[in-house]
Amino acid sequence: MKMLNKHIVNWFSHKSIRTKMTISFSIPLLLIALLLSFISYNIIAKQYARQILYSADQSYEQAISYLENHIQNMNYVQLLLGTNKRLQEVLSNEVFEKKEQAQQYREYWRLDDIITSIDLSNGLYNCALYVPDNMIYTNNNYHFYPLSELPDNIEWERFSSTMGGALYFTDVQTVPLGNSNNPGRQVALLKMIYDNDGIQCVARVSVSVEELENILRNSDITQKGFSYLINDRNEVIATSIQAETEYIQILEQNKAETDGKTGWTDIRFEGMGNYLVKRQTINEAGWTLVSMIEKADFYHESNVVLQVFALFVMLIFPAIVFISYNLARYYTKRLTRLSSQMIKVQNGNWSLIEEEEEPEDEIGRLFQQFKYMTKELRTLMLNQYRLGQSVKAAEMRALQAQINPHFLYNTLDMINWEARDHDAGKIVTIVQSLAKFYRISLNKGRQIVRIADELEHVKAYVKIENYHFENAIFFTITAPEDILELSCINIILQPFVENAIMHGIAKNNKIKECHITIEVQREKEDIVFRILDDGSGMTKEQLEQIFQKNTSKSTHGYGAQNINFRIKLYYGEQYGVFYKSEPGVGTCVTIRIPAMTVEEAERINTG
Repeated sequence: MKMLNKHIVNWFSHKSIRTKMTISFSIPLLLIALLLSFISYNIIAKQYARQILYSADQSYEQAISYLENHIQNMNYVQLLLGTNKRLQEVLSNEVFEKKEQAQQYREYWRLDDIITSIDLSNGLYNCALYVPDNMIYTNNNYHFYPLSELPDNIEWERFSSTMGGALYFTDVQTVPLGNSNNPGRQVALLKMIYDNDGIQCVARVSVSVEELENILRNSDITQKGFSYLINDRNEVIATSIQAETEYIQILEQNKAETDGKTGWTDIRFEGMGNYLVKRQTINEAGWTLVSMIEKADFYHESNVVLQVFALFVMLIFPAIVFISYNLARYYTKRLTRLSSQMIKVQNGNWSLIEEEEEPEDEIGRLFQQFKYMTKELRTLMLNQYRLGQSVKAAEMRALQAQINPHFLYNTLDMINWEARDHDAGKIVTIVQSLAKFYRISLNKGRQIVRIADELEHVKAYVKIENYHFENAIFFTITAPEDILELSCINIILQPFVENAIMHGIAKNNKIKECHITIEVQREKEDIVFRILDDGSGMTKEQLEQIFQKNTSKSTHGYGAQNINFRIKLYYGEQYGVFYKSEPGVGTCVTIRIPAMTVEEAERINTG
């Protein structure tokens, strides 16, 4: 057992967090569903069992009511027959005693007419008379039977002992029905009738066994349940199924009680199983109605309910797994994203830290702590970088001091005046633009310039390039006056204008003109530059490679990456360069920096 537990723990420990969470969520929910289904099934099964017993009681009482009604009706018809005045007149007539055939036939027709009229008025019951055997019409009509055909001697003795007018119900008898010779199974009510001289005959009122069997069949409410009717001599009168008499007798031999009334009793019969049994005796006839419900059949409908619950569990299990899987996926997806960010930082891609809002939970706090740690590490790296830049800047200033930029300005100024003396206007313009370009670029070693100077720097560059491309470059600047005196770091616009020219009109002979526009706007506390061109544009893959590490040293790659890094270095991670381009349409480069004066920017740079 310990080894099995160890294998399970080992197997579980090597699974992914998503699998672990799915299993951890699914199994408890499934157990809860099973427990609730089991409890619900037991409650519903018990309720259903009570409902079945209630329905069985109602059907049983209805069957008893129908049987009692038949007994009362038979007794009523018997009373009609026994008290019929015409019948009494015939029986009291001395002709009844005579043996002449003609007189007996007249007597027969009168009696047959009386019995037929009573038959017709009570359609469910058949009336007849048992008359002395010496009457010539005893075997000629189904209304008359000889006294010798009454039940056997034992029964006759019992019946004779009830001469005071008591009722007697026969066993099942097969007798002719109507005018046909087809016999039918019937149960009869017998009663003695006497004339004035004491000569006896027996009145007989019978009901078909089929009618009783219909009552019993209607009382069965389960598929395998059945009912049967017996008399006080344990003889079967009717059953709701086609059961052998011996089968019913076996049940009777194992019965718990013989008469009276019982509730539903659980009885086991050898070779037959367990049954719920209910009995009630109808005292007027001595009949006992027994109803039996097989317990397996009794719970059959409850098993259907169980199957429904099983189907419910089978359907809900995939739903539980699906919900658990997606819930686990939701959490592990965030952890996977955090891991991905860690890998990017590990590879040196600090600019891809996601700033999307995270929920305030444990994973969200991990994101916050990771971002805080990353920013702290980046600050440390930038401080180290600034320290190195300071050293390089000191070396550059020393070199610039050795070169003396004034020598370059003086030389360009001399070329300018010589060009004027020789009336060379183009040379004058080129030299002036070149002087302005380098004056702003060098800026006496400072990296903070006015926005107006940065725009002049780009103008000077475009003017020089227009001499190369025969004025095919159309350049416009849109900038409000109140923005021009604000500051920016130098040379952040010219490389993107150069990129638009080099990758547009310079490399594509089909492009005859190049339109470049620089828009400068203030958005709240930020300054936004937009450099728009109508060049060849870039694909999505090219855009993704611009800021990738180890990009080839081109304006698209190294220049853009360098400017983006300088902006983030000076102003923070929320600022930088953003591209939007479409092949065949053109490119829009957006540069966002904070709105600051030159003095504010110098203080920040110094700090």
